[in-house]
Amino acid sequence: MDKETSTAGMSIAIVGGGNVATHLANALRGKANVSLVNPHTLEGFPETCDVAIISVKDDAIQEVAQNIKGKAALIAHTSGSKPIDTLAGCADMTGVLYPMQTFTKDVPLDYSTIPFFTEGSDEQAEKTLQRIASAISGSVRHAGSEDRRKLHLAAVFACNFTNALVGIADDLLKENGMDYTVMLPLIDQTVRKLHELSPREAQTGPAARHDMSVIERQRGMLSPHADFQAIYDRITDFILNHQTPSTKTQLP
Repeated sequence: MDKETSTAGMSIAIVGGGNVATHLANALRGKANVSLVNPHTLEGFPETCDVAIISVKDDAIQEVAQNIKGKAALIAHTSGSKPIDTLAGCADMTGVLYPMQTFTKDVPLDYSTIPFFTEGSDEQAEKTLQRIASAISGSVRHAGSEDRRKLHLAAVFACNFTNALVGIADDLLKENGMDYTVMLPLIDQTVRKLHELSPREAQTGPAARHDMSVIERQRGMLSPHADFQAIYDRITDFILNHQTPSTKTQLP
């Protein structure tokens, strides 16, 4: 790896203390001179800093950026939904380093498989962020602010909403002395199929089969849970009206 692509010797401050900041600091340690910086006090900020990466809640990015203004040649954030302009005027170069993954501090990750999306205020900023991302991952590409917003929105559906639905399954199962772990083989197979089939091809269940008797029976079972029933109705209607029933896979 030559000097143009290596991050060795680069001073990188990760400003934040949450899930993404912690993982990003762990992933870069040994590949650059990394400092994990308290976003409130700026404790730990290095005297010399090439790149400062802000990894805090979206609403706090601009305030933190103002607090570290001029402290690094390049200041970037890790948000999927905030535009690069959020950092305007904070440094000679600004940018975004967005890792599209779900992060929990104590849950290990294979960083090499995480897609990273970069955006720089100029060519040099873009190249620097690409170098940092490539030191961690084998999947690095450019994405402008509008593309990144769409990526983040899609991730909310694919990840956050899916997890919330598993939470509903957990609540329902606990009423009968079980929990969501009995569903893990089903969940794993659902995700595994998506490596081979499109979501529409992989869709199964009563709505995909237009099995209205099962749907009405399940709606009745949810009558004690109005919120769950409303979610069931909206998703069922969506599958009935928009998802093509699968001819390749079926649930009995």
